[in-house]
Amino acid sequence: MKKITKKILYREHSVNNIVTDEVDQETWFEVETQMNRGPDSKDVDKDLVETFNKYRDDSMPDDRGNPASGCIWINGSKKGEVLNVEIGEINTHNIGYTKYRGSTGAFPSYLEPSAIGEVFKVVKIIDNKVIWNNKLSIPIKPMLGVVGLAPEFESRSNAWAGEWGGNFDIQEITTGATVQIPINHDGALLHIGDMHAIQGDGEICGGGGIETGGTVMLKCKSEKIPNFMNWPRIINDEYIMTTAQGKPAEDAFRIALSEMLLWLENDYGIDKKEGFMLLAQILEARVTQFVNPTYTYLLKVKKKYLE
Repeated sequence: MKKITKKILYREHSVNNIVTDEVDQETWFEVETQMNRGPDSKDVDKDLVETFNKYRDDSMPDDRGNPASGCIWINGSKKGEVLNVEIGEINTHNIGYTKYRGSTGAFPSYLEPSAIGEVFKVVKIIDNKVIWNNKLSIPIKPMLGVVGLAPEFESRSNAWAGEWGGNFDIQEITTGATVQIPINHDGALLHIGDMHAIQGDGEICGGGGIETGGTVMLKCKSEKIPNFMNWPRIINDEYIMTTAQGKPAEDAFRIALSEMLLWLENDYGIDKKEGFMLLAQILEARVTQFVNPTYTYLLKVKKKYLE
């Protein structure tokens, strides 16, 4: 089995990134991801700092987050197709952190006088639980924040997401899901990173849910792109999902809604008028992150309503 390490990391999605690995389609491979830098080690509790520094160090850049493993070449994938990235087992490190820099797009303006200020928390991850404190532990729900391909014409920081994928920060990108992304270049040029042990909706602190690293099993397949598909899609056993990124958040919602209507019409034979009224009854939608340069909206429809 192919194992892709974090020896070479990229902090932007770009066709200019040198290919680090090649993988065959429809074959499982393992990717090791790098935990973000987080707080300085001098500020971390003594009983945690040794484990914390095992997975990162203070020389990592503090202003360029979400390091991605790869640029990964997917053999046989062609520009103009869609890449299906199936997410298998995710195994996190036994430590992680969350961090707030003192300002995010989610921070209510009326709270400014209270000035929460910069704050962080480093936590152990034991038996698939985040040990928040002596009284509280939180079951992990590991996910990948970044799954992206090289954009068509430009290089984009791993802080961003768009039609090429990238920094989604969507909790549904986890074991059992398949992310579908339009391919802009032969080989697809896949980037993987920003693993979270858990993340709440909105990702309000900006420094992640519980930022961590670890390994993830992936399997890729390229195929003809569906009609009228412009933005990434996500599927699992229960749902079909569309997503878009924009600012203000309602722009992302409108794009994702348009993508869902076109999906229903072209793949399920539900015309737009009927689909619009149907979605008014069964659509599930939320902002999964409200802190990146553009906000992420996720729209979901249960497959049982489409059978």
